[in-house]
Amino acid sequence: MVSLSRRTSMALFSDPNDHYCQRVRIVLEEKGISSEIITSDRNNLSGEILELSPYASVPLLVDRDVCLYDSVILMEYLDERFPHPPLLPVYPISRAHIRLYIKRIENDWCSLFDELLNLNPKEAKAKKARQSLKALIVGSMPIFKEKPYFMNEEFSLVDCCIAPILWRLPLVGIDIPNDAKSKPINEYMKRVFTRTSFLESLSETEREIRSV
Repeated sequence: MVSLSRRTSMALFSDPNDHYCQRVRIVLEEKGISSEIITSDRNNLSGEILELSPYASVPLLVDRDVCLYDSVILMEYLDERFPHPPLLPVYPISRAHIRLYIKRIENDWCSLFDELLNLNPKEAKAKKARQSLKALIVGSMPIFKEKPYFMNEEFSLVDCCIAPILWRLPLVGIDIPNDAKSKPINEYMKRVFTRTSFLESLSETEREIRSV
């Protein structure tokens, strides 16, 4: 086992199937940060992770003598430590809005998506969760139509959170139709999914979910 004090470069413990881990990987790629990605199974974590994280979870970031957990904290830390290109706005009010959007995505989208991953897709509860998540996404259509990225002219941390969920929709049986009504979100997905940072963030198993 490698102790925290012996690490000389940044390391991210990341599950190749986890959307919370992928959002951090996107930030690393977006900023061109050199780091070691240590593949970790969130259901069978190594002793090192159990030692470093009080919650025994991934993603987990080790940066020399700093050990951080919780994907949002990791993303903000990376954005502050490596400010270019910025993934949060300069002004406090705008930054607060981004944080609120992330909070809503986590409370609404992520909670339903995580629930679906743990349910039998044929269960009535899964059907209800699937309908609710799709309704939330479809209900956001005007937002996707308004600007190139989520409520922003520039790619931000919100997009880092949304993109992994949208990429994984086929896993939970949600299909976004290719019609005029769904054009804004389909264009958004194409814009984000073809972004170099997103493509480079994908693990081998994630690449198998869909093609770009």
